[in-house]
Amino acid sequence: QQQQQQQAEAQARAQQQAKQQAQQAQQVQKMQQAQKAQAQAVQLAQQDKRPCPTTGWQYVDPKKNVHGPFTLIEMHLWNSLGYFRPDLLMRCDPTDPFIEFNKLFPPPLIPFESYPRRVTSNGNVSGR
Repeated sequence: QQQQQQQAEAQARAQQQAKQQAQQAQQVQKMQQAQKAQAQAVQLAQQDKRPCPTTGWQYVDPKKNVHGPFTLIEMHLWNSLGYFRPDLLMRCDPTDPFIEFNKLFPPPLIPFESYPRRVTSNGNVSGR
């Protein structure tokens, strides 16, 4: 009976180890998929070699007032100082609609360094 109990315990340990190994393998697979997706996103962002527009930047303040146009240098400085909330509406061309800052520069794009994801007035997305 003691031998049967030891065998049952050994079997339970083996099953637990197998379960843990399967969970670890799933975690590794998920991490690899996330890394691959991140690498693809970075590669896509790097493929668009167009420079960020240097003039024409505008934003809408919380009171719905339009400000600008500003230069790329001004926008870069203000962003580095933390002035732009993710939901702040802005655009880089007066013919584009205003869109949220975080949609203009979604990860892995670098704000005011990468070419923005522009939505033109006809609804087409450029910079992708």
